[in-house]
Amino acid sequence: MLLFSVFFLILGFFGLYYGAKFVIISLENIADRLNISHIMVGLTILSIGTSLPEIAVSIMGGIDKILGIDPNIDGIVIGNKVGSFLTQITIIIGILSVTQPIFVSKWELRREGPMLFFSVFIFLIFSLDGILSRHEALVLIIIYFIYLSFVIWSEKRLQKEKINSKYMEKERLDTVSFKPISSPRKKSSTPRDIGIFLLGLTVLIIAAEATLFSAHDLSKEFQIPENVIGIILVGFGTSLPELVADLTAIRRGSFGIAVGDILGSNICDILLATGAGSIIVNFNVPMIIMVFDIPVLFLALILVIYFLWTEKTLKRWEGSLLIAFYSVYAILKVALFQI
Repeated sequence: MLLFSVFFLILGFFGLYYGAKFVIISLENIADRLNISHIMVGLTILSIGTSLPEIAVSIMGGIDKILGIDPNIDGIVIGNKVGSFLTQITIIIGILSVTQPIFVSKWELRREGPMLFFSVFIFLIFSLDGILSRHEALVLIIIYFIYLSFVIWSEKRLQKEKINSKYMEKERLDTVSFKPISSPRKKSSTPRDIGIFLLGLTVLIIAAEATLFSAHDLSKEFQIPENVIGIILVGFGTSLPELVADLTAIRRGSFGIAVGDILGSNICDILLATGAGSIIVNFNVPMIIMVFDIPVLFLALILVIYFLWTEKTLKRWEGSLLIAFYSVYAILKVALFQI
């Protein structure tokens, strides 16, 4: 039974990765034809595309709960959102900076930084009564799309302005980010992209269900609370698309798209992905997440924003520190803060 659970969990992670990849491929090809900029792709297509595993887990978790398939799935679903957020701003961004120092513009930090804090804050406020209701989920989704609309507006406004090299250097703006994205793949037709998109969604749905069932079985097998499994195990697994996509972007020299994806994806995870499941059915929020995991998340946010703001690059030692930060958190979570 244990081997089957581990096998299907790994299979679920692979499915979530490749399902998201198929969707991203189709959307990247469409973006190529529409001449969308790198930074725009990072903050919209990639941020939502690489968050599809979290969105799929939320939606399938909501369906499982409302149908009575697994009434106690709340810890895995909610834990997944917090865990994915924390994994991305520590392990994922840490790995990226260890492989090669990365940077983000001050202009982008001034916009996405406050939104990251606000997203976690509004999630915490809605969770104080221990329940994320459908009405609160609707508010989370609306907030996300307002933010997304503002991002699109601000990017278009910046692209229209004539920016001199002195301003670019001062704000640490990545010139590559504002060039039209060019897909490295062969040109494809719209019907083919739609087919790939639908295939990716199908794989995502099946993989999300396999991940949820396997995580639930492992929680029962090892007598570990589901919120721990959701945060540590499922949170890491659903963050794999971000890691692969961002490493690929950095190899292409698109630093803006890599950092934009991390920032945008986290905002998407906590607002859109959480709301997508909670709008189907109310989710219970474990108290330990509010008293331990969310404060740790705020601390990690402060640390990574400070590193990005004070230096022109996120250095390798800073990336290593972020990875160590998560390692200490994971040990404390498993050893002391499970309930």
